[in-house]
Parts: sequence; C-alpha cells; structure tokens
Amino acid sequence: MSLFKKSKENITIAFYVIYTLITYLLYVGFPGDAKTPNMGVVALFLMIPISFIYAAVQVVRHFNTDKSYYKCLLIHTVAWFSIITFLTNVKH
Repeated sequence: MSLFKKSKENITIAFYVIYTLITYLLYVGFPGDAKTPNMGVVALFLMIPISFIYAAVQVVRHFNTDKSYYKCLLIHTVAWFSIITFLTNVKH
C-alpha cells in the first residue's frame, strides 16, 4: 500500500493540509492592518464554507453510492476539532 495512493481519504487529508499551508503563507506574506484584513484570516474564514460544502458532497455521495465515505467524514470531524482547539488556545 502506497502512502501517496490517490484515494478519497488521502485527497481529503491533502485538502486540509494544503489549504492550511496556503492560509499560513497568505497570513505571513500579506499582512493586514486595522482597516484591511489579513489575507490569511480571510482564507481561514473562507475555509468554513468550502470545507462544509466538501463534507456535504461526501455525505451525499456516501448515501447515494455504494462507496463508504465514513473515513472521509471522520477526517473532516477530526480536522475541524483540531482547528477549533488550536484557534481557542491561540493567544496574541
């Protein structure tokens, strides 16, 4: 079994890893001020609807196809639990 096999679970994990990395790079590369929001913060807020749509598509596929998306839905849950835990513990 290859680690880089193109499975639906690996694609879901890659989505969160790549999106979080892009958000961090935007946060560092394009700083904001009091009047202009930081691009990383904007990307983080956009992650909410994007990931919910992605999870909803997988829920629909789970119930309408023969494939199980249980592991993908578990990945979404763990990712969001981790993000929420990180954001509530960050102190500026």
